[in-house]
Amino acid sequence: MPQTSVIRSIECAGNGRVFFAEHFGREAKGTQWRTGAMGTAEWTGVRLRDVLERAGLTTDARDVMPEGLDELRIARPMPLAKAKASDTIVALTMNGQVLPADHGYPARVVVPGWIGTASIKWLGRIQVSEEPLHSYWNTHDYVLAGPDYPAVGPADGVPITTMPPTSVIELDWPATVQAGEQTLRGRAYSGEDRVTRVEVRIDDADWQQARLLEPNIAGAWVRWETGWQAQPGEHEIRVRATDAKSHSQPDTVP
Repeated sequence: MPQTSVIRSIECAGNGRVFFAEHFGREAKGTQWRTGAMGTAEWTGVRLRDVLERAGLTTDARDVMPEGLDELRIARPMPLAKAKASDTIVALTMNGQVLPADHGYPARVVVPGWIGTASIKWLGRIQVSEEPLHSYWNTHDYVLAGPDYPAVGPADGVPITTMPPTSVIELDWPATVQAGEQTLRGRAYSGEDRVTRVEVRIDDADWQQARLLEPNIAGAWVRWETGWQAQPGEHEIRVRATDAKSHSQPDTVP
């Protein structure tokens, strides 16, 4: 079948999960990530829509749910429109090499911009339905629940789909640097969109716009950098990203 390549990021919804315990005093279940639970690669494979068309889609098709061959048989549905997007693929290679086992050998789905768990690894089955599809992973897990998130269908709240803007600084946590002229570097990402602005704030100074480096494409992280005249002492560095739809990281998280 025809092959295609896309450069896209995949981010775990639990990226930064360790901060629940540090900032709210309550540990969130799962791997206690800081900010390293994401990556960007060139994925090569077959468009999912080509697979679906060859299987004989009907005009009544609504939802598509890939399922993995892992012990839990993780499965997560998506609407037909997302499944047929030109960059949603069944990936067979990663950065020009056969998929590593940890990345879903021999085939995985790559669903750009969406929560990482939607990019099902060790793909074994694809279900297509005329009715809405549900699984544990879009009804009870990977769902925003609470007073501001009314339940959608059988879900406990609103299933997470597109990932919001996020940014990280490429420093240890906490970090020690030399006083004097420094170049702060990091990466920013926003789901299906392109990042258009990254700002950095040192202590209580004004937000300063950082330089965005190439390449800067939708659905993949972008590198940024900015200069800093570091003074002796302790400092707080904050960074925030804004995307093409003007979505920006908030000052606080509920």
